[in-house]
Amino acid sequence: MIARSKITSAIGTCLTAHGAAALVSQPLGARARRMADRGFVPGVPHAVLVPLLEIATGPLLGRAGVVGPAAAAAATALGAVRVGTDLEDSAVGGGTAAAAGLTIAGLAAVVRSTRGRPRAGLLGAIGAVVVFELVRRHRVLRAH
Repeated sequence: MIARSKITSAIGTCLTAHGAAALVSQPLGARARRMADRGFVPGVPHAVLVPLLEIATGPLLGRAGVVGPAAAAAATALGAVRVGTDLEDSAVGGGTAAAAGLTIAGLAAVVRSTRGRPRAGLLGAIGAVVVFELVRRHRVLRAH
């Protein structure tokens, strides 16, 4: 079994807390409008599912089996999409730094949880998800 690092556990806890805070601190309509304004259309599914994914992924980071790599991949993709979005919008700040840290921690968890097994496919899938989201977002923003 792969040992969970203290950093991965802390990142998972922070990710879970961030998702929970996002759900309770801002009304769904306002979150959905903000997501749609940033190019994530439709806004409501993104406003609901991203925080739920954060809540579900946090405690599973660093686990063994199939669950750990899947959670690490989700965390990596969430962080990378946020970094890419902030860079494209020229809105780099503390949240961008946190997302970059999440991306690095997610990649480290992917590598750690797939030790001894092929990981090229998983890393390729993460890259494909990130590129898909950023390209789709760019096209939505250009269309408006």
